[in-house]
Amino acid sequence: MKKVNVNYEKLYYGFPVVLVSYYDTDGTPNVTTVSSSYTLRDMMALGFSSKGYGIKRIKEVSDFVVNIADSSMEEAVKFCGSKTGAECKKFDSIGLTPVASDVVHAPVIKECPISIECSLTDVIESGNHLGITNILAKIKGRLVAEEHLNREGRLNVSAFDDIIYMGDGVSRGFRNMK
Repeated sequence: MKKVNVNYEKLYYGFPVVLVSYYDTDGTPNVTTVSSSYTLRDMMALGFSSKGYGIKRIKEVSDFVVNIADSSMEEAVKFCGSKTGAECKKFDSIGLTPVASDVVHAPVIKECPISIECSLTDVIESGNHLGITNILAKIKGRLVAEEHLNREGRLNVSAFDDIIYMGDGVSRGFRNMK
């Protein structure tokens, strides 16, 4: 396989797309699409553009929920990633259902098969990576739709149909896991 050097602004090599939900400071439920995330034990890590409305609100309110969307939600994912919460009420606009979390002050998205409830612990902004804000959070709870669990209560991995984001800053697109 011959490889060539490319000069892309970005290279997303396949990340699960998540919908991060939170309450605005006035209590309005809001949501944004994020494609840079991972978990490790009880830690959640997310990457944002520093100028986005969502990261500004999350830094203010601290609690949020990472909701794993499936392929049936691709239009909602695109909408929530292309519109700013400063200009529209995304939950109402796209028909998502906010449900109050029992463990953090943030809404869970009813339509998502997995929701991970989090509280902000660290904000990382470095002069080496201008325009990028990374956050770390403590995972306070994990919710999984019953139909995505096996008889033993463990994940039924084959039931999931996650959306994966790939792109280079110009060409970009979504693929699903199935």
